[in-house]
Amino acid sequence: MTATSPDRPRRRVAIVLSDGLSVQGGIGRVMTYLKREIDAHVPDIALTVHPARLTDRPVLKHATVPFALALFATRAVLGRVEIAHINVAPRGSTWRKRLFARLARLLGQRVVLHLHGSGYDEFYAAQDSAKQDRIRNFFASADRVVALSPYWTRFLTEQMGIAPSKIVEIPNGVPNPVNPRTLKAGEAPVIAFLGLIGQRKGTDVLIEALAMLAQRGISFRAIIAGNGAVEEAVAQAKALGIADRLDFPGWIGESEADAVLNGADIFVLPSRAENQPVSILEAMARGVPVIATRVGAIPEQIDDGISGLLVDPGKVAPLADALERLIVSPDERQSMGSAGQARFARDFSVAACARRFADVYRSL
Repeated sequence: MTATSPDRPRRRVAIVLSDGLSVQGGIGRVMTYLKREIDAHVPDIALTVHPARLTDRPVLKHATVPFALALFATRAVLGRVEIAHINVAPRGSTWRKRLFARLARLLGQRVVLHLHGSGYDEFYAAQDSAKQDRIRNFFASADRVVALSPYWTRFLTEQMGIAPSKIVEIPNGVPNPVNPRTLKAGEAPVIAFLGLIGQRKGTDVLIEALAMLAQRGISFRAIIAGNGAVEEAVAQAKALGIADRLDFPGWIGESEADAVLNGADIFVLPSRAENQPVSILEAMARGVPVIATRVGAIPEQIDDGISGLLVDPGKVAPLADALERLIVSPDERQSMGSAGQARFARDFSVAACARRFADVYRSL
């Protein structure tokens, strides 16, 4: 019998995340990719998805948590769910997911906590001792804790005291791109950003760096796609005189993001805090060279000078220098993009991610 034999008893797993698969951002994309892959290729695992709240409207989202818990319990009992795969991020996500973990244990389920979200180490350090105790107990009571990289394994063991035997490292996985890249020779290089627009992702620094490139006479176009502080970013670009070079399409879906990355010469993510960004993996999968910051697990994704360039967060001039370096060197863009694509194929494919999660589920 193979590991994915249809004769193996099916393990029933409930994935819990804030707004189900409709959630915007990297966590939702990763879980969408994982579910598609397991549904298609791992017949002994049955995944269902459960929202941790029933709306993302600020006034109502906390009030809907009890109803989401009741819905989870009902579906879990009727569907005979055995394992709760609970996605955890900083701030409100942690406190909501503690409730789901408690309920899952009361229902006799095994619990897998999947740590996401930028700056979880900073979030934890900012809590008082009583809240830190609650967070530690939350993670320590899980049957398995999934860390995205060695950086987050060290955080869990050294700062939170989680037993190494409970921790499994599984990087985010994304699919191989379906459509080929569509670069056009002779046109100004295209710089792409995908993510939440605002200080945490460093779009303020990016726009300043792009203005510096314009002052140097460097030719480029930039697409800054995402929700968040879009109006502020547009105003900043206008004030710096580069609005005609920048496109702000707002939040874009999977197919639109695919088109943006396929048409990009450079992908940039100048975040001040990160975990393991999915957008970087999606760029690597397409052979797009990446410029990013030395935060979170990014240095474990990008080999500096080989598959991309790393700069310190919040620094305008080094970011502008890195962008200029790749804009003026098509050969270096090609070599770094190819190296990143090879690294993606080795370490970050959704197929490998799904196999490792299936092994975790089967072990419980």
